Amino acid sequence: MAPPRIRLARFTIASAIATGISQIVLLAVYGWTSVDATTASTVAFLAGSVPHFLMVRYWAWPAGKLRSQLTTYLTVTLIGGVASIALTTAAEKLVLPLLPSGWQPIALTLSYLAASGPVFLAKFAVFDRVFATRTRRNYLPTAATAS
Repeated sequence: MAPPRIRLARFTIASAIATGISQIVLLAVYGWTSVDATTASTVAFLAGSVPHFLMVRYWAWPAGKLRSQLTTYLTVTLIGGVASIALTTAAEKLVLPLLPSGWQPIALTLSYLAASGPVFLAKFAVFDRVFATRTRRNYLPTAATAS
């Protein structure tokens, strides 16, 4: 298994790619359709979550048991997603009315990004603890294999 700094670097790259996908989707959906911020940020969250999980599962940490990794990922990511969706919804109601309409999609994407930042290291810590621990446990030598 890669050292923690490599796992953090890979997680950072995976998160940056997923965030970029989410930001593009949010800007496009909110800017070019008539949906509200809650719907647009939910679509954006889902669009980034799927590739993020795949990158985290197969690149940042060696693949362990799918069920436990998926359960952990969904729980942690949904908590972060709810925070992002809540912040973008609040921004739509409180801040966006104060801005010209052309700036509203940009301000909304910034509020979505602001919600993602604070949970980044917490997510890494949880994923590293769960994914790496379960992976190490799978490969610990047993009495029969240790010699």
